[in-house]
Amino acid sequence: MKKRLITGIVMLAVLVPLIVIDHTIYPFVGYAFLALGIFLSMVASYEMMNMFYTRYKSIGSLRFIIPFFSGILVYTIYLSTTQTLRFSHPGNANIIYHLLTMGLFIIFVIFSLAYSIFTKESTAKDMMSSILTLTYCGLIMGYVINIRFLEPLSNEQGLIYFRGGRSFGYLYTIVASTDIFAYLIGIKFGKHKLCPDISPKKTVEGAIGGFIAGSILGVGSAFLLGILHPKTGREYFITITGALLVSMIISFAVQVGDLVASKLKRTYQIKDFGNIFPGHGGVLDRFDSLIFSGAVYYILVLIIQLFYIWK
Repeated sequence: MKKRLITGIVMLAVLVPLIVIDHTIYPFVGYAFLALGIFLSMVASYEMMNMFYTRYKSIGSLRFIIPFFSGILVYTIYLSTTQTLRFSHPGNANIIYHLLTMGLFIIFVIFSLAYSIFTKESTAKDMMSSILTLTYCGLIMGYVINIRFLEPLSNEQGLIYFRGGRSFGYLYTIVASTDIFAYLIGIKFGKHKLCPDISPKKTVEGAIGGFIAGSILGVGSAFLLGILHPKTGREYFITITGALLVSMIISFAVQVGDLVASKLKRTYQIKDFGNIFPGHGGVLDRFDSLIFSGAVYYILVLIIQLFYIWK
């Protein structure tokens, strides 16, 4: 318990300044966060590939190649995120970098498949392990990491003001409240198992309680963190309704992400993906709930921004 607490404090001491400090004023903070994000993505990829390697030895050197590919994907997603989203601009780099990300992803998948084909005793499961790792730890995790660099289209007094640090605060409020209340309500009122074959301790009652708490507290944090700035009764109705819907989707994704990680660990009979964080396990153990929900949030922000552009 002491080791877990110390690790948690150190993680907060490193991550919070890198998230909160404005990278547009202090660029080195943004570069440091990006470097850390690429590192975490590569470690997560190695953890997942190493998990597959325990059963499929023919994966071989892909354990070390796939993490490198994942790091590249995180960087190209960073380029996609930090470029303007003005589709009317003829030189729009945002679209180019999104296409670059997808193109590189396809190339990496083809390379991984070819590697498996020409490796003795390889199976289709080897191929799928590489694709899953690139998707989960490269693409999905890459979009989560780059929430840090989201920039709003409106000014700070606009109706909706998305910004990297605020977005992470909003997102983590939903993640933490969903997990905590699902646990507490599950212990107190849980009677019906949610997925007994995957996670025996999770209950339907706990999942519903976590979903409700995450959704409501998410709306509250959106106002407290200055993401929403309604001024009229109509705007209050629109923002509260919209924030509730978004928070519900994210809270649901939190629980799906947790169950996906549990399914993988149970399938491959491992307790933790890794041990880079003493007392917490690996990168995938620590951020499993955040990975799915963060990617969903990133996509929702893009959709909302597109609505602002086209309205």
